[in-house]
Amino acid sequence: MFEKILQFFVNLLPKPLRKLYDKYEELVVYIYYGVLTTIVNLIVQFGVQYGILNLVKWDAHLENLIATVSAWLIAVFFAFYVNKKYVFRSVTENKKQLFYEMWTFISARLASLAMEAAIMQIGVGFYHDEETDTDNKLTYLIFKFIAQVVVTLTNYFISKFIVFKKKKNPDEK
Repeated sequence: MFEKILQFFVNLLPKPLRKLYDKYEELVVYIYYGVLTTIVNLIVQFGVQYGILNLVKWDAHLENLIATVSAWLIAVFFAFYVNKKYVFRSVTENKKQLFYEMWTFISARLASLAMEAAIMQIGVGFYHDEETDTDNKLTYLIFKFIAQVVVTLTNYFISKFIVFKKKKNPDEK
């Protein structure tokens, strides 16, 4: 379904943009599914925090933690599936190869989560005023944007060259 939606919009592109799309198709498709992954993350976060967890009153910090971890996990598994099937079109021949892809993908996402957290922690010194305990929202957003660009590019290259690396010949494992 998502692939058909993408193709619908690609077919609407004028010829020069279509050539650009064809040249960078993998990256464009990666970004497209990245946006969908973000939407999945937001829906799960909201659904768990204000739906499921709202049935029983929990501590606000615990609710947020449960919702965030749930959203991250589901988004990562969604991202694995769409990256494997639609972006890098990886075909696994056995369970061992599938496990390797899944494990390296999740490990890379954990590493990029740590990278994002580190960038945001560096940013705290720039956007947070300790004396007034206030944040400069624009500077915060700039750091968040920088973090997202770094994480997205890192995830793309790790997925392309490590997780879903194309085999050079059929005998290579």
